[in-house]
Amino acid sequence: MLLEYDDARSGSFNPLKHVPENKMVVFGLVTTKTSHLEDQATLTRRIQEASTIISLDRLALSTQCGFSSSILGNMISPLDQAKKLKLVVTTAKSIWG
Repeated sequence: MLLEYDDARSGSFNPLKHVPENKMVVFGLVTTKTSHLEDQATLTRRIQEASTIISLDRLALSTQCGFSSSILGNMISPLDQAKKLKLVVTTAKSIWG
């Protein structure tokens, strides 16, 4: 299941307590709404925080949605999109190997 957690409005990770044992959670921690590039240390910390509720081997990292989540798309350049995708890959590699 994909859960969007790219802003404070998303709330805490407490709902993870209710994820069935046979499900993985893909965290949409990287926003596709703005070009602001998240900090890798912050992403890592948030995943580690979530892993106190659900095991790390059942977690994954992703963008919160596609880069064109409305009919008009989001005002984010292809270069910034690439930077965000690279951040997802480098962060995932640093956590899961």
